Amino acid sequence: MEQFDLNQIRTFVKLVQAGSFTKAAEVIKQPKSRVSRRLSALEKELGVQLIYRTTRQFQLTEMGRVYYERARGLIEGLETLSGEVSESTSEISGVIKVTASDDMGVKQLPLILDEFTRQYPRVRFDLYLTQAYVDLVKESVDVGIRIGNLKDSSLKARKVGTVRSVLVASPGFLERYRVSEDLEKLSAAPFLAMTQNPKLEVVRTSDGKRLSLKTNPVLSANNPALLLKMAVLGKGYAYIPEFLCKEELRDGRLIHIHKNLRSEEVPVSLVSPDTKETSQKVKRFMDFAYKRLKEEYFG
Repeated sequence: MEQFDLNQIRTFVKLVQAGSFTKAAEVIKQPKSRVSRRLSALEKELGVQLIYRTTRQFQLTEMGRVYYERARGLIEGLETLSGEVSESTSEISGVIKVTASDDMGVKQLPLILDEFTRQYPRVRFDLYLTQAYVDLVKESVDVGIRIGNLKDSSLKARKVGTVRSVLVASPGFLERYRVSEDLEKLSAAPFLAMTQNPKLEVVRTSDGKRLSLKTNPVLSANNPALLLKMAVLGKGYAYIPEFLCKEELRDGRLIHIHKNLRSEEVPVSLVSPDTKETSQKVKRFMDFAYKRLKEEYFG
C-alpha cells in the first residue's frame, strides 16, 4: 500500500476499543455507516479481512489482532503529539497568584519567573511572600510553595524534594571563636536565631538522637535570609536551610560546621487548590516551576 488513510486506521482502532459500531460512531462523532465504510475501505487497501462481523457483534481475525496492536501505538502516539503541539503553541495570558515563604521566594522565584515570562510574555504574576500560613482558596491563590508536612488534604500537591537546616559560620568568625569541633564553645558563641524558634534543635546523624543545644542569641529575626547575610558578615553562627546557603558554602563565604548535626528533613511541595478546572496558565507554571526547582535546588 503506497498511501494510507489515517482516518481509516483511527476508525479501526476506535472500533476495536469501543467494542461496537454504535459506540465507535459516538466516540469519533461520525455516522455508523461511515464507520462501516472506512473499515471496508481499509480491509480492501490491505487485502485482508480484519474483523468477522455479524448483525450483533464482531470479532477480530488473527491478522486483525496483529494489525490492531501495531496501529494502536501509531494512533495513540499521533494523538499525544498533536495534543502537545497544540498546547505548546497556544498562547496563555493573565495573572498567576503565587505564595511562598520569604526566603524561598526571594532565593528561588526570580529566575523561574524571568524564564517563564520570557516564554509566555502575556502572563503576569502577583506574589505574596510571607512566613505565615496562607489559605489558598480563601485568598484566591493559584500556586503555593510549601515547606513542611501538608495539613490541608484539599490541595493538589507535588513533592519537589526535601530540605534540612545546617550549622554555618564565616571563616573569620571561626578564627575568632574556634567552635568547629567544640560544642561547649559553640553554646557560648554568638548565635543568630530565628524569632519563632530560638532553640537549637538538631539531630545527630551518627545515631539519630535528637539534641537541644544551649545557645547565646545575639540577634533574632523571622527571616532566614537576613540571618544568612549576618552570618556571612561574621556576626554569629546560624542554623540555615541548606538550599538557602548553597552559593555561600560553595564559594567559601560560609563553612558548614558540626556536619554530624542537622535538622530533620522536611518536604518541599508545589500546591494548588483542588478545583475541577485548573487553567492552562496555572498547569504550565506548575509543570515549569516543578522542573526548575528539581533541577536547580532539589535534584
